Amino acid sequence: MASPARYFSISLVAALPLACGDNAAGTGDASEQGISTSDTAETAGDGDGDAGDGDGDPGDGDGDCADPCGDECCGDQESCDLNTGTCEIDCGEAEPCGDPAMCCGDGQLCYGGGCIVPGDPCQVGVCATDTDTGCGPTEVCDPDLDLCVPNLADNGCTYEPEPGVFDPVPRFTWGSRKNRVCDGDADCQKEEICDNGSCAVTWPHIQPADDDLPAFYQAVSTPAVGDLDGDCIPEIVFNTYQNSSYTANGVLRAIHGDTGEKLWTFSDPDHESDSGATPAIGDLDGDGSPEIINPGEGPWLYALSAQGNLLWKSDSYSGSGKSGSPSLANMDLQGNAEIVYGRAVFDSNGALLWQGSDHVGNNGSVGQLSCVADLDGDLRPEVIAGGTAYAFTGTVGVDFDGSVLWKHGSDGYCGIADFQLDGVPEVVVVRSNSIDVLDGPTGTLLASISIAGGGAGGPPNIADFDGDGFPDIGTAGGNNYVVVQFDGVDQLTQLWQASTKDGSSQRTGSSVFDFDGDGRSEVVYGDEWYLRIYPGTEPDCDLMIPGPNCDGDMTDAEILFIDINSSRTRAEYPVIADVDGDFKAEIIVTTNNESSQGAIGDAGVEVFEDRLDNWVGTLPIWNQHTYHVTNVDAKGGIPIVEENNWQVPVDKPENSYRRNAQGAVANCAPDLVLEDLVQVGACLDNMMTLRVRVCNQGCLGVGPGVKVTFSEQDAGVLGTASTAAAIVAGACQTVELTVPTPNDAAPYFINASVDDDGMGGGALNECIEDNNDIGPQEFCLSIG
Repeated sequence: MASPARYFSISLVAALPLACGDNAAGTGDASEQGISTSDTAETAGDGDGDAGDGDGDPGDGDGDCADPCGDECCGDQESCDLNTGTCEIDCGEAEPCGDPAMCCGDGQLCYGGGCIVPGDPCQVGVCATDTDTGCGPTEVCDPDLDLCVPNLADNGCTYEPEPGVFDPVPRFTWGSRKNRVCDGDADCQKEEICDNGSCAVTWPHIQPADDDLPAFYQAVSTPAVGDLDGDCIPEIVFNTYQNSSYTANGVLRAIHGDTGEKLWTFSDPDHESDSGATPAIGDLDGDGSPEIINPGEGPWLYALSAQGNLLWKSDSYSGSGKSGSPSLANMDLQGNAEIVYGRAVFDSNGALLWQGSDHVGNNGSVGQLSCVADLDGDLRPEVIAGGTAYAFTGTVGVDFDGSVLWKHGSDGYCGIADFQLDGVPEVVVVRSNSIDVLDGPTGTLLASISIAGGGAGGPPNIADFDGDGFPDIGTAGGNNYVVVQFDGVDQLTQLWQASTKDGSSQRTGSSVFDFDGDGRSEVVYGDEWYLRIYPGTEPDCDLMIPGPNCDGDMTDAEILFIDINSSRTRAEYPVIADVDGDFKAEIIVTTNNESSQGAIGDAGVEVFEDRLDNWVGTLPIWNQHTYHVTNVDAKGGIPIVEENNWQVPVDKPENSYRRNAQGAVANCAPDLVLEDLVQVGACLDNMMTLRVRVCNQGCLGVGPGVKVTFSEQDAGVLGTASTAAAIVAGACQTVELTVPTPNDAAPYFINASVDDDGMGGGALNECIEDNNDIGPQEFCLSIG
């Protein structure tokens, strides 16, 4: 297997200057180290080529050979095996390390098949939401040692799935199920079965408990995702309502992203929310714990701690609009982060710092949704609310002030990207059935196009849909989802449109993500009846000679996924994040069924994952409606100075809006191998304990629960253990399993296999699939 050799060689390199014993390389020639180089052991003694006294008879005791052994003279850290008459490595009380074997020196330990000098003590428990261990950039924290050790991850470890090949299935649902009658499985939602005339789930479904406001299960807000309790598993935060009260009397909930179980419910009658609004998650004060900012049912916001406790209620803001969302940013480039809502700026304690008098970020009556970005290159962020950009000066608490930078046209929804690839951003504004592109620094109109089929238009997505290296724009109207391209000068042209059903709000949002890592973003969109995943381009358009269906009309026959998903629609959209701590992407979508427009599906929250494990890795956060990767880190930290989304990373900028990131390495994958299969203690009372280290040599972490199966070569499978925590790239974790001895015919020859469920099945796609095994090792030489 290639990878174990790679793993060993990397560890060995780190150990070479201090390596010792048989075959230690790189510190001089063999004779200088007392290592045998020929069958006649011409190493120790007088240098005449003879071992011993020069008569050709080794081991005659004349003193020239310090430790004669058969035909050899044993060197340092070797001893003679009298049974075989050969010199063997002898490390005293310590076990030899590696293959070929060596003895580790003072201050060294055997790690990854080689001798290393470990680093400083470190923080154990790194995972998808927390990668800060205190170790150096080339180290990871070993959970067994609590020490920094060399990071053995291979950034060349990639897995490239076939484009467009995935199978989304529910991981769990939360809320209330709609009773749907059926004659067969085809009448039901994907993965449901028809059971006695009713559609039934085949996945975990969480119903709010009787003491948890069970009538508040309708959800029409965009969910926010972030790790609130620091357990390495993100939470989903969303507003809920009862009956048809979709803009008031809201109850804010947080549920665990891996199971859907309750973390907390906030239901203070004096602080009810705008139930159609989207909360924002971020660490405002830099204490390492995020806060949650949520629009109230009146013209105010409120803040909760990560534990769901009320922190404050803000001053009032002006301007109309419902179903909005705060944006979090550091507006004066120092101290705590600020909160932007529409055209208002609040400090981290909810005090109103400044408020404009122009646009607020509404499209009609749905909002407020404003963007924050550095439009003019002075490092200080501006606020973009529809057709108005506001600029700021001064310091919060001293002389903070704002003014209009530019104004063009009417109010609307915003997105920011660099369409001309010149380092200068453009602003996209969707408003009143129009998609407009404005120059970022000046607000000058560059191009405009109407939304095919009509409708006010939803918050824009910006991403590279067709893989040409330039960002495109997607938005939903009343009857179509449309994708348009900007030529970088003065023209917008439509790439494709798809028929949808959104006569209710006509302002629904959408999100984008490159699920298969092929360089083209897919669109995730939910209208009144269905959740769909659209390819970035029509399949026939990707042929060398475009086929007949490359006609600009994306039909359901051309899409990648469709499932029942009902909503009355506001400005909500599905989000894509690693919501269960497995380093892979999932889709999180809210649903409701109380209106006549969207009443065919369930109500609550649904989380989809890919059964084939083909979806690539992504970040464990989506913290606000105007999310764009650089506005927040994986733990919810708000940067003092935000990097421009359209300029980082330098080699391949994100240059997108409402799209999550894949990571530094495209199609990064794990590579799991096993090391140090050992027997723990003696075999007593017909029981034995087996231990093995699971090491991740790839460049993508894996979540907890990876299965390791132990077997005996004659008796077969003995049992399966699971990893207790995530294993980040380059790290290891130990698992143990105690099992009955298979029979009385000791010794036993034990094998172990990782990513093995005990029946030969694996859950993970790795860059190397044939290096998951170790053994056989001989155990229980004697049974007590």
